[in-house]
Amino acid sequence: MSVLDRFRLDGRTAIVTGIGPGVGEHVAKAYAELGANVVCASRREENYQRVADDINAADGKAIGVACDVGNREHLDNLVSKAREAFGPIHILFNNAAAGVMDINKDFWDTDDEIWDIALGVNVLAPYRLAKLVFPDMEKHGKGAIINVESCGGFTPMMPNVAYTTSKAALMFLTRSLAKACAPKARVNALCVGSMSPDGQELEIHKGYNLAGKNAIQRFGAADEVVGAAILLASDASSYTTGSCVFVEGGRVGTLA
Repeated sequence: MSVLDRFRLDGRTAIVTGIGPGVGEHVAKAYAELGANVVCASRREENYQRVADDINAADGKAIGVACDVGNREHLDNLVSKAREAFGPIHILFNNAAAGVMDINKDFWDTDDEIWDIALGVNVLAPYRLAKLVFPDMEKHGKGAIINVESCGGFTPMMPNVAYTTSKAALMFLTRSLAKACAPKARVNALCVGSMSPDGQELEIHKGYNLAGKNAIQRFGAADEVVGAAILLASDASSYTTGSCVFVEGGRVGTLA
């Protein structure tokens, strides 16, 4: 096998949640370009269907599935539709996230609803999906689960205590799943920093000075996460589990 062949995903089936005009879209298309069958999941039909259509138009293989990852029945349906279309699951890319508050809110405005949403989407959903797909991975032994982390899981991002706490919990869940799923599946985290579809500051980012906190001093473009996402999904990282790859412009890595 050549070095580049280790990055191929031919014949493998990948579920990518949180499909939208950003990280989810770029990762889904990259996986398809490398030979994977891709299941695009999102709450919004215009997102998952557009990306699935783009992949199929480029001679890839993809389907779109409506899925709110905070809903258990939706998760069951997502995995069922994936198997029905392409067979056993090989890759799970947990990209969906929720729970970020308006920067103008107070720390103590974090009510039970926000806690429930953040923990349900950012922690329980990745656990539940891992539980659903692991039986396939246990049989074929080629499993790769990637949980999308946030810089907020490593350093406070006020006033977002529910979001950041849930992301910190996701890192520990990643390590726990790595133990539970080895050696049949590898489980890693991918910490994504201040990113947008085109590398420009979005309205939701304003007020946080995110680019100024990065060593690279700019926002990232969503396609800049693709290399790490491919690495963790492929045989190129066959001896890596329970780890976190940082694609965040140095925000966490250069904290003073």
